[in-house]
Amino acid sequence: MQPASLTELKGGLIVRDDAIALACELELRGHQMRAASGALHVTRQSELTADDRARITKLKAHLLAIADYVQRGRGDA
Repeated sequence: MQPASLTELKGGLIVRDDAIALACELELRGHQMRAASGALHVTRQSELTADDRARITKLKAHLLAIADYVQRGRGDA
């Protein structure tokens, strides 16, 4: 097993590439992610596949960091 590839986002957040890919994929499919009180909330739960759920569980910490990053506007210019 190869180590996960990492990307440093503007502002210094370092997350796994597969978490970025999943976040983008979910957004393209109309889902929104939100971080609240340490929990990750994904909209349109009924439309998530079993694979989506497994990947979300595996990458939860990174997805939480991405959701928080986006909510705080750190990706803005």
